[in-house]
Amino acid sequence: MKSYARLVCWVVALIIIPGQALVLADKDPEQLMLPTGTMTLSAPPDAEREPALSPVVFPHSLHFAYSCKDCHHEWDGYSEVQSCATSGCHENLWAAPPGTTPLGEKRIKSLAGAYHQTCRDCHREEMKSQKAAGMTRFYTGPIDCDGCHPEPHAEPVHDIEMLPVPTGNLTIAPPEEVDARRAAVEFPHGAHFDYSCQLCHHDWYGEGEVEGCMTEGCHDQFEPDPSTRNIKDPANVYYYLAAYHNTCLPCHRELQQERNAFMDAGITDAEELPAAGPVACIECH
Repeated sequence: MKSYARLVCWVVALIIIPGQALVLADKDPEQLMLPTGTMTLSAPPDAEREPALSPVVFPHSLHFAYSCKDCHHEWDGYSEVQSCATSGCHENLWAAPPGTTPLGEKRIKSLAGAYHQTCRDCHREEMKSQKAAGMTRFYTGPIDCDGCHPEPHAEPVHDIEMLPVPTGNLTIAPPEEVDARRAAVEFPHGAHFDYSCQLCHHDWYGEGEVEGCMTEGCHDQFEPDPSTRNIKDPANVYYYLAAYHNTCLPCHRELQQERNAFMDAGITDAEELPAAGPVACIECH
């Protein structure tokens, strides 16, 4: 796999769109460059032997429904994403013969093994879930060899566009038209890269810029519906305040319940406890 400068694989959360007053970047926010589109995954040029099967044409954008860390499992959400074949990761294309790893050393999974375990096993799990749901047509990636490695070999594809993604904190402020009663929210964008882009950006499908949440036709309603102020009422689905609260709070509450379950089981070490987001008004505002 090629290494892309400042690559993020799974997640884009808030891209700053000119004219959108709701989301403001820090003075000098860190940015990663996310390759959207399709790339080709090839064996390293110095591989000990030539692969028998063709390179894999990989539709990167189709995988933004998953967390970056499902694939980039060692990525911290801020640093450069290293190539899978980086030294100390999966630098060997093929598995080491049994008994050749020195005693006491970690046996590193081969690049071929890592790809097959990550990709094929995920495709199988997707199919299993869809079967369990009673589906008769399956929407997942290939499982058979020739699904990824066609014969004759497919032409390599490198059709990507780089999309800037902020990794630091963003200030989410109310629209200028609203006389807000509470302070703006300091949003740690990089801390949310454990989750799918589309969990928040539910109308973004991996191509082009991510539009602001208050883009016309999305959550562009400045006030609740005259019939009700209940943010859970379908009448307020386009109300910007409802959109944020109905996306953030349920997730944070679920994380807090998980954290409480750990503590009830006697696990109190902060490093072992799962992260949890704020749930009280004053914690965000």
